[in-house]
Amino acid sequence: MVTVADAHLGCRCRQRPVVICDLGMPRDVEPAVAGLPGVFVIDLAQVQREPSAHAAAADTEAARRIVAQEVASYFASQRMAAVAPTVTALRQRAADVMQAELLCLEHRLPGLDSVQRDEIARAVRRVVDKLLHAPTVRVKQLASAPGGDSYAAALRELFALDPQTVDALARASGGGGQGCQPAEIKSESLEAAGPFGAQR
Repeated sequence: MVTVADAHLGCRCRQRPVVICDLGMPRDVEPAVAGLPGVFVIDLAQVQREPSAHAAAADTEAARRIVAQEVASYFASQRMAAVAPTVTALRQRAADVMQAELLCLEHRLPGLDSVQRDEIARAVRRVVDKLLHAPTVRVKQLASAPGGDSYAAALRELFALDPQTVDALARASGGGGQGCQPAEIKSESLEAAGPFGAQR
């Protein structure tokens, strides 16, 4: 404890004002010391009263909010990336089913010319793309929330997606699906294939 006598001794040994910082809880400096001439006591109560202290506290809180927002955004993006292999597997499954059905149609209607076959293939592709667009976009949005991986699991279950295919796509994209883009059913691939999408 710094007493009045200690402060007097310090003042006699110095030719300039004495500044004492008392940051202890409880205080380490007698209250009467602050009343001595040439002695300035800075304690926690005074620090808290300073406008700059409040400004620093506000800045710290703002920085914490920014960090928290960025961390939340990062984890949301990671969760969205993790569902990408499932979305890709779903689109690939749809493309396979579509091609198989077009091949069946070719055998049932062998009299169709190439123009008719191409138009049917494009129409089927548009239907599949439109049906898949909303659920695949929505599942990525839902997956961004904490616990959102359950939506990807539901998608795999509903469409009976092969878990090994999903895992392979995740590994190919660097793990967790980051950078894995959903595969579109491109009309060019259908047009480059044989009748109704059959591979030449």
